[in-house]
Amino acid sequence: MAGKWPKIRSRQTTTVSPWVSVIAREVEFSAGARPQLYHAVAQADYVAIVAVTRDGRIPLVRQYRHPAVKFLLELPAGTLNEKERPEEGAARELEEELGVVAGKLEKLCEFFVSPGFCEEKMWLYLATDLKETKQRLEEDELIEVVRLPIDRALQMITDGEIEDAKTIIGLLLAAPRVGLSAFAPDYPAV
Repeated sequence: MAGKWPKIRSRQTTTVSPWVSVIAREVEFSAGARPQLYHAVAQADYVAIVAVTRDGRIPLVRQYRHPAVKFLLELPAGTLNEKERPEEGAARELEEELGVVAGKLEKLCEFFVSPGFCEEKMWLYLATDLKETKQRLEEDELIEVVRLPIDRALQMITDGEIEDAKTIIGLLLAAPRVGLSAFAPDYPAV
Protein backbone atom coordinates (compact mmCIF):
# COMPACT_ATOMS: atom_id res chain seq x y z
CA MET A 1 0.00 0.00 0.00
CA ALA A 2 2.88 2.36 0.71
CA GLY A 3 4.48 3.92 -2.31
CA LYS A 4 4.05 6.94 -4.49
CA TRP A 5 0.35 7.47 -3.65
CA PRO A 6 -1.42 9.43 -2.30
CA LYS A 7 -0.18 12.76 -3.59
CA ILE A 8 -1.05 16.11 -2.09
CA ARG A 9 -2.00 18.43 -4.96
CA SER A 10 -2.73 21.57 -2.95
CA ARG A 11 -2.63 22.82 0.62
CA GLN A 12 -4.22 25.86 2.25
CA THR A 13 -3.84 26.79 5.92
CA THR A 14 -6.28 28.98 7.84
CA THR A 15 -5.17 30.17 11.26
CA VAL A 16 -8.08 30.10 13.69
CA SER A 17 -6.23 31.11 16.87
CA PRO A 18 -2.65 31.26 18.14
CA TRP A 19 -3.02 27.56 18.98
CA VAL A 20 -5.10 26.09 16.16
CA SER A 21 -5.08 26.10 12.36
CA VAL A 22 -7.24 24.28 9.84
CA ILE A 23 -5.48 22.76 6.85
CA ALA A 24 -7.32 21.98 3.62
CA ARG A 25 -5.58 19.54 1.27
CA GLU A 26 -6.54 18.19 -2.15
CA VAL A 27 -5.33 14.59 -2.23
CA GLU A 28 -5.05 12.38 -5.30
CA PHE A 29 -5.09 8.64 -4.57
CA SER A 30 -4.19 7.27 -8.01
CA ALA A 31 -3.07 8.53 -11.41
CA GLY A 32 -5.84 10.46 -13.09
CA ALA A 33 -8.21 10.20 -10.10
CA ARG A 34 -10.12 13.32 -9.15
CA PRO A 35 -8.48 14.86 -6.04
CA GLN A 36 -10.49 14.64 -2.82
CA LEU A 37 -10.66 17.55 -0.37
CA TYR A 38 -9.62 16.75 3.22
CA HIS A 39 -9.50 19.02 6.26
CA ALA A 40 -7.33 18.62 9.34
CA VAL A 41 -6.92 20.51 12.57
CA ALA A 42 -3.30 21.43 13.27
CA GLN A 43 -2.02 22.30 16.69
CA ALA A 44 1.15 21.73 18.65
CA ASP A 45 2.00 18.24 19.86
CA TYR A 46 1.44 17.36 23.52
CA VAL A 47 2.97 15.39 26.36
CA ALA A 48 1.22 13.73 29.28
CA ILE A 49 2.80 12.22 32.35
CA VAL A 50 1.82 9.43 34.76
CA ALA A 51 3.69 10.51 37.89
CA VAL A 52 4.04 8.05 40.75
CA THR A 53 4.74 9.35 44.25
CA ARG A 54 6.89 7.46 46.77
CA ASP A 55 3.74 6.19 48.48
CA GLY A 56 2.39 4.86 45.16
CA ARG A 57 -0.17 7.55 44.45
CA ILE A 58 -0.87 9.04 41.02
CA PRO A 59 -1.31 12.84 40.97
CA LEU A 60 -4.04 13.84 38.52
CA VAL A 61 -5.27 17.34 37.73
CA ARG A 62 -8.89 18.41 37.71
CA GLN A 63 -9.45 21.25 35.27
CA TYR A 64 -12.21 22.76 33.17
CA ARG A 65 -12.21 21.65 29.54
CA HIS A 66 -14.42 23.82 27.40
CA PRO A 67 -15.02 21.32 24.53
CA ALA A 68 -16.37 18.85 27.13
CA VAL A 69 -18.14 21.73 28.95
CA LYS A 70 -17.11 20.36 32.35
CA PHE A 71 -14.23 19.66 34.69
CA LEU A 72 -12.23 16.53 33.86
CA LEU A 73 -9.74 14.53 35.89
CA GLU A 74 -6.59 14.09 33.78
CA LEU A 75 -2.91 13.35 33.77
CA PRO A 76 -0.74 16.45 33.94
CA ALA A 77 -0.14 17.43 30.32
CA GLY A 78 0.71 20.28 28.05
CA THR A 79 1.75 21.55 24.67
CA LEU A 80 5.31 21.17 23.49
CA ASN A 81 7.09 24.44 22.91
CA GLU A 82 8.67 25.03 19.50
CA LYS A 83 11.72 22.74 19.01
CA GLU A 84 11.23 21.25 22.51
CA ARG A 85 11.87 17.50 22.73
CA PRO A 86 9.00 15.49 24.25
CA GLU A 87 11.02 14.45 27.33
CA GLU A 88 11.92 18.11 27.97
CA GLY A 89 8.26 19.09 27.70
CA ALA A 90 7.27 16.29 30.08
CA ALA A 91 9.79 17.47 32.67
CA ARG A 92 8.62 21.08 32.29
CA GLU A 93 4.93 20.18 32.62
CA LEU A 94 5.59 18.08 35.74
CA GLU A 95 7.10 21.05 37.49
CA GLU A 96 4.53 23.53 36.18
CA GLU A 97 1.42 21.55 37.07
CA LEU A 98 2.50 19.36 40.01
CA GLY A 99 5.56 21.11 41.43
CA VAL A 100 7.78 18.03 41.12
CA VAL A 101 10.94 16.97 39.29
CA ALA A 102 11.32 13.35 38.19
CA GLY A 103 14.48 11.40 38.97
CA LYS A 104 13.43 8.96 36.25
CA LEU A 105 11.33 9.67 33.15
CA GLU A 106 10.38 6.68 30.97
CA LYS A 107 8.56 6.92 27.66
CA LEU A 108 5.42 4.74 27.67
CA CYS A 109 4.25 5.40 24.10
CA GLU A 110 3.39 7.98 21.46
CA PHE A 111 0.23 8.14 19.40
CA PHE A 112 -1.92 10.34 17.19
CA VAL A 113 -4.77 11.72 19.26
CA SER A 114 -7.46 11.55 16.57
CA PRO A 115 -5.88 11.00 13.13
CA GLY A 116 -9.18 11.17 11.28
CA PHE A 117 -9.18 14.97 11.59
CA CYS A 118 -6.29 16.12 13.78
CA GLU A 119 -2.51 16.18 13.24
CA GLU A 120 -1.76 16.34 16.97
CA LYS A 121 0.60 13.73 18.40
CA MET A 122 0.83 12.80 22.08
CA TRP A 123 3.79 11.39 24.01
CA LEU A 124 3.10 9.58 27.31
CA TYR A 125 5.73 9.27 30.04
CA LEU A 126 6.02 7.53 33.40
CA ALA A 127 7.73 9.70 36.03
CA THR A 128 9.16 8.20 39.22
CA ASP A 129 11.62 9.18 41.96
CA LEU A 130 9.79 12.49 42.35
CA LYS A 131 11.30 15.42 44.23
CA GLU A 132 9.07 18.26 45.44
CA THR A 133 9.84 21.72 44.05
CA LYS A 134 7.38 24.53 43.44
CA GLN A 135 4.29 24.45 41.22
CA ARG A 136 4.62 26.94 38.35
CA LEU A 137 1.16 27.25 36.86
CA GLU A 138 0.72 29.31 33.74
CA GLU A 139 -1.45 32.41 34.00
CA ASP A 140 -4.54 30.72 32.52
CA GLU A 141 -4.26 27.41 34.43
CA LEU A 142 -6.77 26.78 37.18
CA ILE A 143 -6.23 23.22 38.36
CA GLU A 144 -6.73 21.10 41.45
CA VAL A 145 -4.21 18.31 42.08
CA VAL A 146 -5.87 15.04 43.17
CA ARG A 147 -3.62 12.20 44.39
CA LEU A 148 -5.07 8.70 44.06
CA PRO A 149 -3.88 5.12 44.44
CA ILE A 150 -3.60 3.66 40.93
CA ASP A 151 -6.17 0.94 41.66
CA ARG A 152 -8.70 3.67 42.57
CA ALA A 153 -7.84 5.62 39.39
CA LEU A 154 -8.38 2.46 37.30
CA GLN A 155 -11.72 1.89 39.00
CA MET A 156 -12.69 5.48 38.17
CA ILE A 157 -12.17 4.65 34.48
CA THR A 158 -14.73 1.84 34.62
CA ASP A 159 -17.07 3.96 36.75
CA GLY A 160 -17.01 6.72 34.10
CA GLU A 161 -15.34 9.23 36.43
CA ILE A 162 -12.19 9.44 34.28
CA GLU A 163 -13.21 10.15 30.68
CA ASP A 164 -10.06 11.59 29.15
CA ALA A 165 -8.43 9.26 26.57
CA LYS A 166 -4.79 10.16 27.27
CA THR A 167 -5.37 9.56 30.97
CA ILE A 168 -7.03 6.20 30.36
CA ILE A 169 -4.21 5.09 28.04
CA GLY A 170 -1.52 6.33 30.42
CA LEU A 171 -2.99 4.66 33.50
CA LEU A 172 -3.50 1.34 31.71
CA LEU A 173 0.08 1.37 30.38
CA ALA A 174 1.58 2.43 33.72
CA ALA A 175 -0.32 -0.08 35.89
CA PRO A 176 1.94 -3.08 35.18
CA ARG A 177 5.06 -0.97 35.74
CA VAL A 178 3.90 -0.03 39.23
CA GLY A 179 2.91 -3.57 40.18
CA LEU A 180 -0.76 -3.64 39.27
CA SER A 181 -2.22 -5.36 36.23
CA ALA A 182 -5.14 -3.53 34.66
CA PHE A 183 -5.85 -6.74 32.79
CA ALA A 184 -6.26 -9.10 35.73
CA PRO A 185 -9.26 -11.51 35.49
CA ASP A 186 -11.10 -9.69 38.27
CA TYR A 187 -10.59 -6.22 36.74
CA PRO A 188 -14.06 -4.75 36.13
CA ALA A 189 -15.08 -4.03 32.57
CA VAL A 190 -16.96 -0.92 31.56
